[in-house]
Amino acid sequence: MAGQRGGAGKIDGVMADPRTPARSGYRSLGAESGFRVRLAGAAVSKLQAGMFSFALLYAVSAGRSYGVAALVVAVAAFGGIAAPFRGRLLDRFGDKRVLWPILAVHVGSVAALSVNEGLHGPVLATFGPALVANVSMPPVGVLSRVMWRRMSQPENLRSALALDAVLTDLAFVLGPALVGLLTETVSPMAGLVVSSGSSALATVLLLRAQSGWEAARGVSRDQAGREAARGAGREPVAGAGREPVAGGASQGSERGAGGARHWFGPLVLAPLRWLLLVACLFSAALHAVQIALPAAAGRSAGAALVSVLSVGSIVGGLVVGALRGRWVPRLPVLLLGLTLACVALAAVGRLPLVLLVAGCLLVGLFIGPTFVALYSGAGDLAPSGTEAETQSWTGAAIQLGAAVGAAAGAAAIEGWAPLAAVGVAAVLALSGAGAGLRVARSPRHCSRSDSSSRSSPTAESAEARHPCSTEARHLPSAEAGRLSTVTNNLDLPPGVDSGGRGVSARIEG
Repeated sequence: MAGQRGGAGKIDGVMADPRTPARSGYRSLGAESGFRVRLAGAAVSKLQAGMFSFALLYAVSAGRSYGVAALVVAVAAFGGIAAPFRGRLLDRFGDKRVLWPILAVHVGSVAALSVNEGLHGPVLATFGPALVANVSMPPVGVLSRVMWRRMSQPENLRSALALDAVLTDLAFVLGPALVGLLTETVSPMAGLVVSSGSSALATVLLLRAQSGWEAARGVSRDQAGREAARGAGREPVAGAGREPVAGGASQGSERGAGGARHWFGPLVLAPLRWLLLVACLFSAALHAVQIALPAAAGRSAGAALVSVLSVGSIVGGLVVGALRGRWVPRLPVLLLGLTLACVALAAVGRLPLVLLVAGCLLVGLFIGPTFVALYSGAGDLAPSGTEAETQSWTGAAIQLGAAVGAAAGAAAIEGWAPLAAVGVAAVLALSGAGAGLRVARSPRHCSRSDSSSRSSPTAESAEARHPCSTEARHLPSAEAGRLSTVTNNLDLPPGVDSGGRGVSARIEG
């Protein structure tokens, strides 16, 4: 897990809470300082994604045809391609300097859209603000996951990410229902107002939850600079050890030894590209199942079965957050389990409804833990100073997978039968499990295993179990410098795989 505890109580260069929990898990996470503000910020940040599309659809369809409203939503969806760019801005310039301007643009575009619809203005004056509103959507969902990694104790991080995934599931269940209620009881525009308000409230809460983080990181870097100066036999200069901090990303960690940031960002890492492929395939499998259920069981029953998937996902996410050590399933195992669950669902599809419900619950049990594994893996693989951008790329891969899965599921339903889409989902999940093996076998994951084995009696036994860490230790200095330039990660010399490709890693221990 990224950011193991150091001897001075630091996590990735940030001073950790000096209190050591008696046990890990949800109870220990809840006992951490500032947990309530973090939880509130994370919960509110999820409402945005669960409400915006439905709120936009209902607001526009109130005065225009449903087809025009759906087209507006489709055009606005193209704004999702800006997510990695927003993440890069967060990493480079800091949370405050990015979130407030983006929020102002978002609120202004929503206001312009609402005024135009209220006055029954030209439809072209609706398309533009809708697209701008999505492009300028504050990345509070990404920031909440980055926040958990920054602020949580290492032993509680999996529980924190599991809790974040559960909040996402709840938001996608409650968000559309809240929009429908507001549309019926208040106004068609009320959903957009509440969606924008949730973005603003989440921004305030998340910034407040991390209010002491940048200062703590600056102090820790001052201490590191003084220690380095003493080791070099010269007096430290005040502030010499400090690197400019922007949203948790030090300027030095964003740039390589040559002083230039690689334009490809974190995607330069092959293991991360494999992880994004896994995320895409997993999301495609999930949405193929969601497309199949209404076609197989009817609209009303299908909607209920999709809700059963969410219930299973919530239960699975909570369970995996409580597990520890060797009981935590790896990403390939989870995707293999999802494959078998999809096969079982296809097998019981024509049997009584109660078995279909059980099949959907079984599929859902693997959804939440897989989301946790994906976002946790993305955080572990993220080069220093690219945490928000890496999480944004993961979200973008999931959105791409949703489109692919919906298209593949629809084609299977039209060409064969409704349950054929579940079979397509099984194939996609199995492909994701195969790609997940490439991620699990990467040197970066060997590094994670190496860090967890430091309690072993001898260093020789640890090296025997994790030979890839030995390869990284004997990397020539010139090669280490070149790879550091490529990965933009100056925290420590990166490891290499058998093909000589660099793999970024954080400071551990």
